[in-house]
Amino acid sequence: MEIRTRMFVTWVLLIILVISLLFNIILTGRVIFDNDSDDVIKIGGAFGLTGVSSLSGESELNGVRLAISEYNERGGVLGKKVELVVEDCQSDNVKTLSCVNKLINFDNVDVILGPTWLDSYGGAAPLADKHDILMMTPSASLWSIKQEKNYKNIYSTWYSTKEEAKALVDHLSDSGQKRVVLFFETDPFWQDLVDKIEMEEGDLKIIKNFKVSPNDHDFKTELIQIKKLNPDVVVFGLNTEGNQLIFLRQRNELYPESVLYSTEFFEGFMKKKEYKSLINDIYIVSPKDADLDFSFKYEEKYSKKPVLSAPTSYDATNIILKAISETGSTDASDLRDYINNNEFDSVTFGKIRFDDIGGVSGGEFVIKNNLGEIIEEL
Repeated sequence: MEIRTRMFVTWVLLIILVISLLFNIILTGRVIFDNDSDDVIKIGGAFGLTGVSSLSGESELNGVRLAISEYNERGGVLGKKVELVVEDCQSDNVKTLSCVNKLINFDNVDVILGPTWLDSYGGAAPLADKHDILMMTPSASLWSIKQEKNYKNIYSTWYSTKEEAKALVDHLSDSGQKRVVLFFETDPFWQDLVDKIEMEEGDLKIIKNFKVSPNDHDFKTELIQIKKLNPDVVVFGLNTEGNQLIFLRQRNELYPESVLYSTEFFEGFMKKKEYKSLINDIYIVSPKDADLDFSFKYEEKYSKKPVLSAPTSYDATNIILKAISETGSTDASDLRDYINNNEFDSVTFGKIRFDDIGGVSGGEFVIKNNLGEIIEEL
């Protein structure tokens, strides 16, 4: 009888505990655990590890892990080990929202690195301010994220589309390639770049701006139209590898003499063997190559060269961990104040500061040919 009574009391206490926990979730939207969180600094990594953004997401995860391992080898931050909690956002807006929500409300991370392509999957952006947690993405244009609201807790170490567009326009103008066709997928990142190119247009003449859907898988009609327009160059951007290859193969078939320009995003794909026979007369506007020491460390650790957002994710991690170390805090307001008012070393841009919307201010661009050789420093 006494044993049954004890079991009954135990079950009652357990039920009360579960009800209390659920009640807390309903009221606060967060799960609170009494664990060893004081002994670690928890970084949430929201990366697109599957789907169309996976090349960027994998690069980001590698860059973040490299930076964290270096900090932990030096004793961590404030005497605490840095722990990375990773979620796959699966290159989807709803799933990006879900994985960020999990990192905040279930894993109780201190800050978030990512999400991958937050400009394309922007549904997660309001969570940073709602839960007052700092979020730094290494692969998103802040102009497209913050058009409607300047979320105070969101930063980006990705390249400035405004400065990149200006570099491209100046190069085309100076080289006499002034009749331009734009060919871009409908996506917030590409739209932001198009807007900046049109703002910086100068003496260029944009003959036509083609917008294609991610679901379009045949570009013959557009390529025939472009050939009739006879532009000096075609500036293009497509998100998926499949559509890139279709576009390039059909271009080789229908308009092989065309001169193409794209961005550092496409550069990450050009090294693949499937592209080798398709990239004649293609040029890239790209930030100067990342610091050689970083490239060596990355290649030594992962047996491949850093591409896309690998260096910007490494920078984002170091910036956040330095801010935590210097402020002794993971509070978003303390980190914001430090980040907004200090200069940082980066492997991507050299010395940088953040502008009034939380984007990188600084960096130099180059033009590369299809072999990856720099043909002009801008």
